[in-house]
Parts: sequence; structure tokens; C-alpha cells
Amino acid sequence: MRISRFIGGLTLATGVGLAAYLTLTKQDPITWSKHLKDQAQHTATKIGEAQSAQERLTQSVQKLGAAVDASTPALEDIQKDIEKFQFKIAPRVAVIQETLDRWEQD
Repeated sequence: MRISRFIGGLTLATGVGLAAYLTLTKQDPITWSKHLKDQAQHTATKIGEAQSAQERLTQSVQKLGAAVDASTPALEDIQKDIEKFQFKIAPRVAVIQETLDRWEQD
């Protein structure tokens, strides 16, 4: 019984406070409630857009992760080819560098 009185009193106080606010600010209650409804709808729309953006971001991150995983073997093959090329070409580059150094000294 006490809880129901508390809730009733709280509701009454809120109503009186709202009525006083609307009276003091000279606002029409119908216009105020429509404006409040519009704000609530706008907020709900923005929340929905934020959730959609978050879902799209999550999907993009998953796709990016899959692409990175899929490209890893190709990158490893490229790295191996580079190492083979360096191993084969390094002695030739050294000979070319020595030849160029000799020409510069002459």
C-alpha cells in the first residue's frame, strides 16, 4: 500500500512540475509533446544508424581479416622469391660495384 502511494505521489508531483514548467515557459502542451515525440524519433533513428554502421564495420573488419589471411601465402612466396633473387644477384652486384669503384679511381 505504501509503494502505491509513493508511485501515485511521484506521478502527481511530476505532472504538477510539468504543468508548472509549461505554464512558466508559456508553451503549448500539445506542441511541446509533438516536439518531444519528434526528438525521440530522431534519437531512435540515430541509434539505429549507429547500430547499422557498427554492423557494417564489423563485417568489413571480418572481410579484411579474411583477405589478410588469404594473402599471407602469396606474400610468403614473394618473400621467398626476393630472397632467392638476392642470393643470386648479390655476387654480381658486388662485382659490378668493384668494377665501378676501379673506374672511378682511374
